[in-house]
Amino acid sequence: MSAASRLPPARGDYLRYALVYLLEEAGPLTVDEIYTALDVHAEDRRRRVQRFLSRAVAERYLEDRGGRYAVAPRYQASWDRVKRLVEAFGRHLFEDPGSRNPLRVEKLGTPCWLTTLDLAFLSLFCLYMLIEVCWTRHILLVGITKDTTARDFKTHLLPLCLHEGIWRCDQSQEALEHTPHTDRMLLQYLSAYHHETLAAPWSLIEYDAAFRMIVPELEKRRPGYVSGAVRNRISPERTFVKTYIQLAEAKTNPRLRSNVLFVDRLVYPEYDVREETRIHFKQVYGGAVEPVDPLLFPSGEAENQVQNVVLAMLTTMAASSIPEVFGHNMPLFIADQVAKWHGSEVRRIIESTRTWIANNRDLRPFVFYMSRPGAAAAVRSALAA
Repeated sequence: MSAASRLPPARGDYLRYALVYLLEEAGPLTVDEIYTALDVHAEDRRRRVQRFLSRAVAERYLEDRGGRYAVAPRYQASWDRVKRLVEAFGRHLFEDPGSRNPLRVEKLGTPCWLTTLDLAFLSLFCLYMLIEVCWTRHILLVGITKDTTARDFKTHLLPLCLHEGIWRCDQSQEALEHTPHTDRMLLQYLSAYHHETLAAPWSLIEYDAAFRMIVPELEKRRPGYVSGAVRNRISPERTFVKTYIQLAEAKTNPRLRSNVLFVDRLVYPEYDVREETRIHFKQVYGGAVEPVDPLLFPSGEAENQVQNVVLAMLTTMAASSIPEVFGHNMPLFIADQVAKWHGSEVRRIIESTRTWIANNRDLRPFVFYMSRPGAAAAVRSALAA
């Protein structure tokens, strides 16, 4: 959550979280003070705020103290408690394994296994904690993907910007649909075709990660209005921006180039959030017209200091001496090789265990039973009983 980026946004399903975050940071506020703090002025949006406040009071995570709303005492400092929980599990998993299995924990005095849902929960809040540290300490957080089938630039951002007149193109939408299917294939083709005028390294303009959930308004197709790609929901904007980069070309043949890499990074409000980089849309959601303000650096002329740093840094971290690392990231390549080695070791353990079970005479009835359709569900039901 970031006040500088106005996160979470006071719209859609995130309105309730914006209310809780505001009241936790600012203390008890009246309805009018909440309207002002969240920049809510239209009557339809105010009705949504009032409806969420009433529901939150009924659900007892907010309190109405004589016309002033506040976070219930049991939920105050909840983020600090969640962080302590994640840190405790982190120490349990990685720092103090001892002789016990690190995936077994005590729950109300009873030992139980951590599930994949538990690990997903911990991973999610680890990411939130990492984002908080990066914003506080001004640490650059960058993600790189070598093999991607993402298509949001071609299928979401490009049609939307053409529809809104932000960009212009001589080709029709039908002609664009016959271009390569994925963003990476499209950009690699364009790079090789225009190798005389487009030298590597280069980077595409950066755009908000929320664009993958934004499409032109589905029903009325009004200019300036958008819809959510799935159930009319749009993910929070101004959190991450994404782009594509190509880092290397062969010295003997400039058409021979490295793979296009997908790169996303954290938004830094003091550098990225400016009026010239914010695109203002409207969305009809929950009976109200709400603003959606994603980030977009519309052209290469827009100042983007963070992207320049990222491109220069990744260019120096590429290596041409190893064919697999040509135009890639050397530290990421090393980490990938280590992960693949561990994966192969675990795979050998699993396969040898499978062979042992299949050839064990005493376990043949068990193997026969578990191979039947629905056996796993039957076992779960029996264990639950």
